[in-house]
Amino acid sequence: MSFSKFCCCAIGAGIAMLALIGIGIGIGQAGAFAVEGIARQPEAADAINETLIFRVILPELFLALLAFTVSILIIFLCVIKRKETPHC
Repeated sequence: MSFSKFCCCAIGAGIAMLALIGIGIGIGQAGAFAVEGIARQPEAADAINETLIFRVILPELFLALLAFTVSILIIFLCVIKRKETPHC
């Protein structure tokens, strides 16, 4: 594997990590709206927190884990492929 192919793999892993930017923005907005909702109706705090955790934060955290796993796999598979064919 040539150096340019390895660079393409690194760029692909970086693009996979760009998904984390959107996930961070989404979790931040969800938290902000939850705090705003609790400020408007403090008696609904338990329902708002439950909805926030189970319907927003957990799915987004699983997506973040998936993006991180894909980027790590891209890097490691490219490194393994590079070691198998060092003279290409």
